[in-house]
Amino acid sequence: MTVTDEVPPLDELDITTLDRYVRDGYPWQAWDLLREWAPVYRYERPGMPPFWAVTRYEDVHTVHSHPEVFINSGPILRLDTEAGLEGIERFKRRQFERFGWNPDAPMDMVFLDRPEHLDLRMLTMRRFTPASMRKLETDLAEMAKQFVTDFVARAKAAGGKPLDLVANLSVGVPLATICGLMGLPQSDWSRILAWTDMLLFPDVAAEHVQPGETARDIRRRLGREFHEFRERLIAERRAAGPDSGDDLATLLVHATIDGQPLDDQQLHGYLTLLIGAGNETTRNAITGGVKALLEHPDQRDRFADDPDALVDTAIEELLRWTSPVIQFARTATKDFELGGTTIAAGDTVVLWYPSANRDERQFDEPYQLDLGRTPNYHLAFGHGQHFCLGANLARFELRAVFRELAPHLRNLELADEPSRLPNLHVGAIGALPVRWVD
Repeated sequence: MTVTDEVPPLDELDITTLDRYVRDGYPWQAWDLLREWAPVYRYERPGMPPFWAVTRYEDVHTVHSHPEVFINSGPILRLDTEAGLEGIERFKRRQFERFGWNPDAPMDMVFLDRPEHLDLRMLTMRRFTPASMRKLETDLAEMAKQFVTDFVARAKAAGGKPLDLVANLSVGVPLATICGLMGLPQSDWSRILAWTDMLLFPDVAAEHVQPGETARDIRRRLGREFHEFRERLIAERRAAGPDSGDDLATLLVHATIDGQPLDDQQLHGYLTLLIGAGNETTRNAITGGVKALLEHPDQRDRFADDPDALVDTAIEELLRWTSPVIQFARTATKDFELGGTTIAAGDTVVLWYPSANRDERQFDEPYQLDLGRTPNYHLAFGHGQHFCLGANLARFELRAVFRELAPHLRNLELADEPSRLPNLHVGAIGALPVRWVD
């Protein structure tokens, strides 16, 4: 970390412009300066809603540890521009009214606090425990072997030409795993990938264009297709009955809270959350993790020499290093002193996870990739009541993929810079060109 002896012009720092993320990646230097000089900083920029930028590990952890003060159900959960937030709200209300749903209801359980959040979370939480994941371990290993074997074959066949890691490897295991858990046939996987990409990255939907379509037409068609898919899925699982399968979709469709089944609006939100979150963030951890290893040959070789001994700590370090989720926001319900600064009731705080995971107060040499780092209490999955539901699944998937990829890491090299996607919530890499070398 590089800091100055004098307070820098903090009002010139930019941690919210999407073009900068797309061009340069995460704004590490700006976060470093904020952690040093203004760890709880009032960020006011044209076109952005005012918020408190929280960049130190301890302060992010504190916010997560006080859900009674900092709630998810406020006006902002994921930071965006003022225009972006207004557009999301208009789209939500228009869509909900079109389906005859309550336009004031949350999109999914992430927008809720206890007890409602816990009630919904408990419906599937047991399916994501370490014990449940261990039952999948053999299947995940076989799946990872298949996807890595196919990727290596394509990389070798490319004859030294670049091959995109994302399309040819990273999407495979996360997408196949969540679709398998949901009970969705392989024939649906490619469409599901297009639909979930559209939710997070509507500006890149053009790759799914049909003749004569505009970008707006594409987004509307993909959104309509995804809604109709969920409608059919719900109807089929209802008709089949609760004993027809052990998949998550069947579980949710027949689940009850206080004796009442989930309504269609709740089911659509839950299914969208599981399918989308189940394949997007882990995909980016795989991509970013491979990139990190190829950029640090000493750690690459360390892992390749003995992956079984190192895989657990390696995955935690790659999660800390990549921090795929950039930020979440919370709303204060009362005045609260955070890091020596008073947050007023009604204020928005935004938690910057990559910054917290490079905080030198928490991690020794945070800008050094150390696959044996321990302890490693990173915040890539958050903390507390809203700790990522799929954290165990992501860890088991990552272990399977990187363990299988280990023997081939020395034969891979980066062929070009990554192509980053425009999103302020998920640090997504759209493409990462790599090359096979003998």
